Amino acid sequence: MKEFQAYPIKKDGRDIIFRFKDEEIANKFLSTFQLFNQTLVEIQVRDDREISAKQRRFIYAMFNDIAKWSGDAPEYIKQWFKLAYEYWQELDTISLRDVEKSVAAGLITFILDFVADHNVPLSFKPLDALEPEDVAHFEYACLMNKCCVICGKKPSDLHHLDGSRVGMGSDRRDVNHLGRKAVQLCREHHQMFHTDENKFMSKFHLNGIQINEEIAKKHNLI
Repeated sequence: MKEFQAYPIKKDGRDIIFRFKDEEIANKFLSTFQLFNQTLVEIQVRDDREISAKQRRFIYAMFNDIAKWSGDAPEYIKQWFKLAYEYWQELDTISLRDVEKSVAAGLITFILDFVADHNVPLSFKPLDALEPEDVAHFEYACLMNKCCVICGKKPSDLHHLDGSRVGMGSDRRDVNHLGRKAVQLCREHHQMFHTDENKFMSKFHLNGIQINEEIAKKHNLI
């Protein structure tokens, strides 16, 4: 996926005109659009506010926990993740003192993916430390890595949310799970959710994730 920066300059009903930084970038965008015969462009709005104190504390807490897990120094972990993320996103050197909030959110999801992939034990509950806009990615990562969205424990199960549940007596293999909403829960929190799902969804600021083919395949639902 290629990324191009442009600025909205005019709105007319549902039509919005964007201006690119210069003509060369506009030409690259147009050639890419035509090359792949695209009919739809995904637009992401960047948040230029500075990193929040909550985001910064969360990032450093993960650095410390990854350091304990790996045996490396926290400063080494910090530099490794910064360099890896800068390289992946083709960014200039970023500073965790004043980086844009949207970049900080991207770094958080990058680190969370590593934590989930390698089952790194965390000393805190991510849901207590995440900004609201970062929670959805964590929910998705937990479904993909089969770890409880509340406490991070394994083993855990995919929990269909109210309105998306599979009926009693139904063969899960015969049900179309795509589009149904779910969260990943360990046995303890699974039982807790069955007592009052709405209460705990609200308490932990969860929205649930719609099951796509990737999640369905991971959980042998298709």
